Amino acid sequence: MLHVRIDPALKNQASETLANFGLTISDAVRILLTRVVREGGLPAGLGAHPDAYDQWFRAKVREAMDDSGPTHSHEDVMAAATELLQRKRGADN
Repeated sequence: MLHVRIDPALKNQASETLANFGLTISDAVRILLTRVVREGGLPAGLGAHPDAYDQWFRAKVREAMDDSGPTHSHEDVMAAATELLQRKRGADN
C-alpha cells in the first residue's frame, strides 16, 4: 500500500482526466512505477531534456532495429491480440 499527500484540487482534476481514459489514480501510479522499473528511470518525456530524450529515443530505435530475434507480421500480431481479447471477454461473462 502506498500513501501519498496530494493537493485535493489536483487529485480531483487528475481523477477526472484519468477517468476519461478509464483509469484511476491507482492505475496511473502503477503504470508510472512499472515504467520506472522497466526503463531504469523516469519514463521518456518526464523531466528529460529534449536533447537527452532524442538521444535515448534514437538509441532505442537502433536497439530495436538491431534485434535479431524472431519477427512477426502485423497480421499475425493482430490475430493473436484479437483472439486473446475474445478469450478474455468470454472469461469475463
